[in-house]
Amino acid sequence: MEAEMRYVIVGNGGAGLRAAQTLRKRDPQGEITVVDREPLPCYYRMRLPDYISGWRDRDSVFVVRDDFYAENGIRFLGGRTVVEVRAGEKTMLLESGEALPYDRLLLACGARPRKLDVPGGELDGVVYLRTLEQAEDIIRRGKEADSAVALGGGLLGVEMARAFNEMGLRTRYLIREDRFWPQMLDAEGSRLVERVLESKGIELLKEEGIEEVIGEEGRMKAVRTTSGRELPAGLLGVAIGVVSNLEFLEGSGLETDRGILVDDRLRSNLPDIYAAGDAAQALDRSSGEHRIVTSWLNAQRQGEIAAVNMSGGEAVLEGVVPYNVIVIYGLPVACIGLDLPPENEEYEVLTGDYPREGKYRKLVRREGILVGATFIGEIGEARAAEELIRRGVDLSAWRDRLFLPGFDLRQLAKDANNP
Repeated sequence: MEAEMRYVIVGNGGAGLRAAQTLRKRDPQGEITVVDREPLPCYYRMRLPDYISGWRDRDSVFVVRDDFYAENGIRFLGGRTVVEVRAGEKTMLLESGEALPYDRLLLACGARPRKLDVPGGELDGVVYLRTLEQAEDIIRRGKEADSAVALGGGLLGVEMARAFNEMGLRTRYLIREDRFWPQMLDAEGSRLVERVLESKGIELLKEEGIEEVIGEEGRMKAVRTTSGRELPAGLLGVAIGVVSNLEFLEGSGLETDRGILVDDRLRSNLPDIYAAGDAAQALDRSSGEHRIVTSWLNAQRQGEIAAVNMSGGEAVLEGVVPYNVIVIYGLPVACIGLDLPPENEEYEVLTGDYPREGKYRKLVRREGILVGATFIGEIGEARAAEELIRRGVDLSAWRDRLFLPGFDLRQLAKDANNP
């Protein structure tokens, strides 16, 4: 009788959970173990700012409940830390000293916030937002503060600024660049978002970083900016990027860069070891480079593909496509695919007569193929754009109709899936 396959998944986020679900469907008898540093069931990290703001209650943050794992025959080792992978022995070592054997291993170990490296950066009151525990800490601290600073020009930075503001704190939002989210939005798109923030009372300080966090008796009381301004604040929310959790892989023989390098089946360079989600560095179809794409949609898709291949199937990742969606005070923003393209003739940027009526729509093509899209105000076409980019669809035949009234990328995506 053939022995049951032992699957081990490190990480209980979007990639890890989807992988566990897929493995259970494909292999009802297999032994599935999920290991995670946090003791909680899988939850949506992108909902944490809404929880802080009071828009959501705690229960709505979770993807599954406590009993999900037992009901699906999944062994959940929460609150455990992996310290070593011994690929030659096909075992993992936990901090407790327990050795965990595997036949197939998925590393969906995620990422952590990049720390602010300035004098005073470790003072009490400097906060990050990656875990539910951190969100609850911010809620507690917000009740004792009257002002806050948010640092970071991307999605989490603006979400922290919004959350602080909705907690009733006087909020200043520091952006080190000359506008909001310049890596993804052009000047027109940034301006639409900035107007909404300012209309809600958030003070934007552009081309400003933090030189020092000023404190007293271990507790922060102000920040000194790179221009020399001193801003009183009881909280400093830092969102300056993330770092993949790779430390425990040192000496394992796994090839890593910023993340774990994987092929189009999410396989690492070592037999029977796969990676997915924020820790995986896979091919980005829009740029042609291997990169980490930190989005829930990407994590789920990679988790499923890895699980199919771990359980004997054949699934190919068509390429990772950056997919970022956010709603800022009721203004939906979606950025898909290529970051702002280089200014050369290889790329064609189309905006039609946008922006108009507080809305924006931009499509970026390379040799006729859609490689990037931005939607602000109306984002119903976002998933279709992601599909078209991932599939490398040539829009040349529709170029002159792309911005006509009634034209919708969703129909093109549907046609591409049903040739």
